[in-house]
Amino acid sequence: MDNRIITILKKHNIDSLFFIDVGAKDKLDFLEDLSTITNIVGFEPNPIELEILKEKYIQHNFKSLALIGNCLSDYEGEVSFNVTKHSSMSSLLETDLGNYQKHFGLYKNFDNWKSNIAIENVIKTSAVTLDNFIKDKNETIDYLKIDTQGSELKILHGAAKLLNEKRINILKVEVSTIAVYQNQVLFSDIDIYLRDKGYVLVDFITYRENYTPVLANSHDKNCHYAPCGDAIYVLDSEFLSNENKIKSGFLLLWLGYYSLGSYLLNTSGLSIEEQKVFTNHNFISFRKKIKQLIINLCPPMVLQWFKKR
Repeated sequence: MDNRIITILKKHNIDSLFFIDVGAKDKLDFLEDLSTITNIVGFEPNPIELEILKEKYIQHNFKSLALIGNCLSDYEGEVSFNVTKHSSMSSLLETDLGNYQKHFGLYKNFDNWKSNIAIENVIKTSAVTLDNFIKDKNETIDYLKIDTQGSELKILHGAAKLLNEKRINILKVEVSTIAVYQNQVLFSDIDIYLRDKGYVLVDFITYRENYTPVLANSHDKNCHYAPCGDAIYVLDSEFLSNENKIKSGFLLLWLGYYSLGSYLLNTSGLSIEEQKVFTNHNFISFRKKIKQLIINLCPPMVLQWFKKR
């Protein structure tokens, strides 16, 4: 980490970042280079996955870390959480197998997908709203990630006050174009809601894989492979203070949005030299570079073969 970045942040009265990861299964979403000044909260209602997270981060260098077993929603009280065979598909919502079958039933891997999304257990847990969870009326969330298998808009409704008061800077929200859960809202619903709150869509990152076998049967080609992805939003710059422009600009650089991140830094009051320290910083670790190099060099067919092993 370039120590000049910390120095510049402190010069502009920024001594910490606040991240919230909702649906934190497997790993927390955070900027590793600034972990020492990051206060992070992770929500994971699946007890097994929560314990795995606690074990994984038993040693950490965050400024502070809280791992919480509650669900976030649009109301507070007891809720039923549906645990699926593949735990990453677990949700507050029940699966919509009929719609799932309609859109994907003829694909080669459908039986495996259907098995993974099957509900194996229903547990009782407590739901809280993000508005009530954030007690400090001056607190701003710098980065909010939500990946909760269809209940994302409920969580955003439960953060209406924070959103109305422009106290969330950047959001990464899993969205879907096809409902695979009952009463699941789609990307368009979330997009309209956040745009109405003053947020700008930066990107929609789909999970689709570009590899498609040309010799397979037509129903095996998975032309509609991924109905979901991650939507990235940033609060419109007219609502951002200079301090929040610096933080959001730097985080957008981390996420890969160099032009927009640079624009925010350029309008934040930073000097040209200070801006260069941020824009010249390399966010990609050596390990990730090697991994990406292998992906770039390997033919798609070889990568697909490894993924199936």
